[in-house]
Amino acid sequence: MKEPRNNTIRRINSGFINTLKIWLREYQVIFTDVGVIIVMIAAPLVYPVLYSLIYKPEIITDMPIAVVDLSKSADSRQFTRQLNATQELKVAYIATSMNEGIEQFKLRNIRGIIEIPKSFSKDIAQGNQTNISAYADMEFFLYYKTLLLGTSFVTLETGKQIQVRNLMQQGETLNEADAAVNPILIEDTSVANAVGGFATYAIPVALMLIIQQTMILAIGIMAGTARERHAMGTLVPLDKNKLGTFRQVIGKGAAYFTIYAMMSVYLLGIIPQIFGYYRLANFNELAALITPFLLSCIFFGMTISVLFKNRESPMLLFLFTSFPLFFLSGIIWPLSNFSNIWLIVREVFPSSNAVMGYIKMNTLGATITETSREITALWIQTGIYFLTACLVYYVQVKLSESKGKEINTSPITSIKHKIAGRLSVN
Repeated sequence: MKEPRNNTIRRINSGFINTLKIWLREYQVIFTDVGVIIVMIAAPLVYPVLYSLIYKPEIITDMPIAVVDLSKSADSRQFTRQLNATQELKVAYIATSMNEGIEQFKLRNIRGIIEIPKSFSKDIAQGNQTNISAYADMEFFLYYKTLLLGTSFVTLETGKQIQVRNLMQQGETLNEADAAVNPILIEDTSVANAVGGFATYAIPVALMLIIQQTMILAIGIMAGTARERHAMGTLVPLDKNKLGTFRQVIGKGAAYFTIYAMMSVYLLGIIPQIFGYYRLANFNELAALITPFLLSCIFFGMTISVLFKNRESPMLLFLFTSFPLFFLSGIIWPLSNFSNIWLIVREVFPSSNAVMGYIKMNTLGATITETSREITALWIQTGIYFLTACLVYYVQVKLSESKGKEINTSPITSIKHKIAGRLSVN
């Protein structure tokens, strides 16, 4: 009875030791490859800082505009002063015609044009509706948003003042007129993005995509490098013994997980602290979301890494998928308006559920229970991609064993011809 038990213990110890060797060897591969270091470590360190510095102001204030005042009246001048008094707009140029305003726009001295019609003051005096034309710079959508906010605020406020003045002329007091114009007061309170900033809105998506895309790219580069270096073009080396499927997947995955666990602390903990982003989620909540996210990314990357024959191939996938994944995240276009086919496609990528879960937790203050749908989906992806990673590595291990036997039994000249043929094809 003791002998079988001892054999079992020896096999377990041998499996553990070999897994640890693969783990450490993967560290060696990572930290001796400059390209992998740049993708896996330098990029996650630099990108969030770069993005945050670019969008640090978060909102546009004092955007320069031109006012084309065709009315040239006291009312139009008052309207212009009110535009200039807003946080969003700065009247940088008073144009005498639209053509003059367009010239200033072409010179990039202004980012928008407000046209006050000639009949502005007359329409107000006669109680008629008047039109204010706003021409926004659509080169950058925040310019449009800023111009619309500033102009809408002044237009509504001016309309309110005119109504109050007319009611007072009819004999009502100021309080009565104000109550008649605004019978219901609306208090605007932003729950998730108090400043209405672009960085608070977009950076969470960028952080998750940085984690996923750099990890998959790095795994792909290492897989392509392995195929280039190994004599027979195999993913798993021929000269290593006892490199079983499970040991390969667990050993490599452990190396990637430990590195990106530390990166996640930096990306999701330190970066928001430095730049003042919302941080409503605590460590336990983020860990519950990020753990399956990292694991699913790792096994997904290992699954598709067998497709890469050289170091350059993963970059094509990185460039092709990064921008579509931003749209599939669900923050650019609401998920309720997605067609069924795109709802299915987005479930292929771990970042889709990770982005929504992170926004719910960190921005809206959702608990683990309230984010259970995203966390469960990530664990399901982890299980599926772990099985697919084991499957593809099982095929690769068997292929390496077959190639190893072929080398041991084939004449040396035959082997040289095969290696030379593979190198010439590559």
